[in-house]
Amino acid sequence: MHPFPSSSPPPSPATAPAPQPAYQPVTWRAVALGLFGAVHVCILQVVSKVVPRNVMIPYSSVLTLMTGAIFWLFVLLVINTLVRQRWPRFALRSGEFVVIYAITTVAAAIGSQDQVMQVFPMFVYPFRATQDETMGKFRGFIPEWLAPRDPNVVEPYYTGNVSFWQPHLLSAWAIPFLSWMVWLTALGVTMWSWNVLLRRRWMDHDRLAFPCVQLPLEMCREGGFSGMLSGRLFWGGLCLAGALESLAQISARFPDVPSIPLGYAATPMLNAAPAPWNALSPMYLAWNTLHIGICYFIPMDILFSGWFFYLLRKAMEVFGFAMGWRELGWDASGFPYTRSQAAGAWIALFLILIWADRKNLGYILSSAFRRCAHLDDAGEPGSYVWASRYLIAGTLFLIAFSVASGMSLWWAVIFYAFFWMLNVTMTRIYAQVGPPILELYYLDPQKTLTTLFGTRLQNSSTLTMFSLMYWFNRTDRGQPMAHQLSAFYIGSTLKVAPRPLGRWVFLAFVVGCFVCLVTYLHWAYRVGEDQFVEGGWRETFSPLAVARINDWVNTPKGPNWTEVGFMSIGFFFTLTLAKINYTFIGFPLHPVGFALAMCFTLEYNWPAYMGIWIFKGLLLRYGGRGLYLRLAPLFLGVILGGFVVPPCWGFLAWLFGWYAN
Repeated sequence: MHPFPSSSPPPSPATAPAPQPAYQPVTWRAVALGLFGAVHVCILQVVSKVVPRNVMIPYSSVLTLMTGAIFWLFVLLVINTLVRQRWPRFALRSGEFVVIYAITTVAAAIGSQDQVMQVFPMFVYPFRATQDETMGKFRGFIPEWLAPRDPNVVEPYYTGNVSFWQPHLLSAWAIPFLSWMVWLTALGVTMWSWNVLLRRRWMDHDRLAFPCVQLPLEMCREGGFSGMLSGRLFWGGLCLAGALESLAQISARFPDVPSIPLGYAATPMLNAAPAPWNALSPMYLAWNTLHIGICYFIPMDILFSGWFFYLLRKAMEVFGFAMGWRELGWDASGFPYTRSQAAGAWIALFLILIWADRKNLGYILSSAFRRCAHLDDAGEPGSYVWASRYLIAGTLFLIAFSVASGMSLWWAVIFYAFFWMLNVTMTRIYAQVGPPILELYYLDPQKTLTTLFGTRLQNSSTLTMFSLMYWFNRTDRGQPMAHQLSAFYIGSTLKVAPRPLGRWVFLAFVVGCFVCLVTYLHWAYRVGEDQFVEGGWRETFSPLAVARINDWVNTPKGPNWTEVGFMSIGFFFTLTLAKINYTFIGFPLHPVGFALAMCFTLEYNWPAYMGIWIFKGLLLRYGGRGLYLRLAPLFLGVILGGFVVPPCWGFLAWLFGWYAN
């Protein structure tokens, strides 16, 4: 798998339209079921962070596939199988499953625990009474239209036991709620536009495989349990994963019941190890069913590069500590400057992507300013002309919004430029690699840009807003842009009418934002964010954002040239790997594996990468590609079992009150 797209020219958008295939229509019953899925999944994702042990159906939202979307698709698949046997004319068709999944997964992605769920905790926290001394002189830099300031509104948000649906609370939140909805809508349409412009190049020309969405693709294709979702291998994989997950779920609620460990936290043992080996801490080893199942579909060079560069990174950390160049602890500073190398690697990957498609993108974007633009976009989710206009207008609006909220113009431009570098690259990696977890905890713009440019030249207003915008780029784990593109991929593969699907994919983004924000406010005032079992300001690192403001303003600094140097090392090392990988077919080290290993993506699941790499290597060597394909249903069953069994046990626990608190 090459890091560069093919050197052959992509299909020109200016060519005459080719005859279009017959498309499956987008029906209203599919839209209704998709919207129901979107609403209930977003609600339960929020409640799962408030009271995870007694929510009706617990939905995790930290993986590259949304648990709620897969579970909803599974429920409909079971129902559709029964309907097809009794009343076949009323059964859902494959195109309808595509629409249902697309709407549900896009809404769930933006409503996940690392996306919209974090905005209010971040912006309300500075106005807490406990922050009078820390944030007092910076509160004036936060516009009133982004967060309420009245203590009678702020304090009940943390203490709870009141109803959000009171006139004074609704009026206090009306303007901030509307402001963030407008900003999020601009963000969604800009992501949507990027995907419309890049879809043909990535799917039709580069033929990206979307490894992590093979399960929902087959679920939508079959509309029941047939094809790849049938046979002994599939059901055996589902039962195996179900048994392992069931033991883990039962043991969590009844500790006397033994279980087979699906992971191991090596951190306590490593903390007690003698120096310099204690620098290996923290380390987590995960090999649960979801990681193993999804890794089966990841290309071999990525699997090898991932675990190889992760262990190399840990070895460098041990060496750095032994030499006195590194501290101990989570995200410790010093050699090998992991954050800096990660930043350089991801910037290099973005430039590779854009450079490869520069002529095509330039031609399409220029159509936004031409009256007569003849572009072949009949088979696309949206018009190239309007997507270009939305991309430009949306980006300008996001910059203007940040300037109006207090950022300087040039800093807002740099901030969003880096944000799009990360998100476009992450979307490409989602489509090309599809790791079970994809997050950038070591690569937030706040840390990277202040390292690169310093804080000395920025005023307090800019630094305040820049730090608080940490809420939507802390880990980039929800990947709403990638889920939009995966919906387009499944729709294109199963021949669903692209324009209606494109419109509903965008509307699903807005629905997810609205439902998540309303649900979060409801539960914050009902329970009190201080009483949330998970989530809230503790998890969004609002205290970290506030501490950064004080540090940046009180002790302004220039660029950190040491870390800038290591950014350059990561940048040029990635370019070098890309060139070698492109020149020598079969070279085992891939630049994407290096980029993933240097950020947080492999922190938990590198053992799954190593194990599946060994297994697939032996499988392909002695059984060939034919055996690899024949075993695919087994791993699809493993993935499905890992997704549907925990929510089922969560429902039973809610129903019978097991281990509720």
